[in-house]
Amino acid sequence: MRSAFGEQQLRWSANAYDELEGEAVTSPQKRKGNSAELAVAKWLRTWGWIHAERSRAGWTDDRGDIDGMPGVCIEVKNEKRINIPGYLAELEVEIDNAEAWTGAVIIKRRGSTDVNDWYAVMPARIWAELLAMLDQPTKIPTTPID
Repeated sequence: MRSAFGEQQLRWSANAYDELEGEAVTSPQKRKGNSAELAVAKWLRTWGWIHAERSRAGWTDDRGDIDGMPGVCIEVKNEKRINIPGYLAELEVEIDNAEAWTGAVIIKRRGSTDVNDWYAVMPARIWAELLAMLDQPTKIPTTPID
């Protein structure tokens, strides 16, 4: 619907619009998912991943819910029933599709809007790989330089 000024007006009804994306979102589940994805992208930007954003819809091969983090696949879940085995199977496929080297599922904690309180889940193999990378010898001094 357009106003007399030619600007598109958004109707707030069963067909809500996602404010930041401009997508028509009709189902409550999709709205919940979009909201969680936006929250995670914003949260990742505060941690220095300045290009983190929601992935575009429509990939024939799903590559995760967050783009802008090369080599990292992030799947975001906001569901009443948590299905960790299903989420991890989905993540493994998406890591392959995205040609990423690591990934995690971020699961919204019920009753919390703060992503810091949500859960990050990954297969133990990926967790062990990340720990092994952290344990590699580096040239960074372990004590302060005088």
